[in-house]
Parts: sequence; structure tokens; C-alpha cells
Amino acid sequence: MKVCRCAYIDYDSIVESVKQFGDDLEAIQEETDAGTICEMCMFDECAKIDISVPAAIKKALEEI
Repeated sequence: MKVCRCAYIDYDSIVESVKQFGDDLEAIQEETDAGTICEMCMFDECAKIDISVPAAIKKALEEI
């Protein structure tokens, strides 16, 4: 699943960051660059991704 098209971040990368940083959005963004370029993936309106960064973090937290 694509999470951030600009930084080429997929859901698995978010899962790994969540394992390390929990729900700390700033730390996850610093680690992955997700949501730091055009910032559209921070919202559900971006048609170029499968899941937004916040939704991916929430889903990862539920799975781990």
C-alpha cells in the first residue's frame, strides 16, 4: 500500500517506524519523510495513495 508517493513510502515502512516510535508523528516523519514534501498524504483526499499517513499509523498501532 502506498502511503506517501513523493517520498516513496509504503505501509510496511510506516509499520517499522511505528514499532520504533509508537504514535510519535514527528519522529515517524523524520525517519521516513512521509508527509513532509507536498503534505497531501496527511489527508484522505490524496488520490495518489492508498492510505493517508495518519490512517497508516493508526492501522499499524492496531496491528502490532
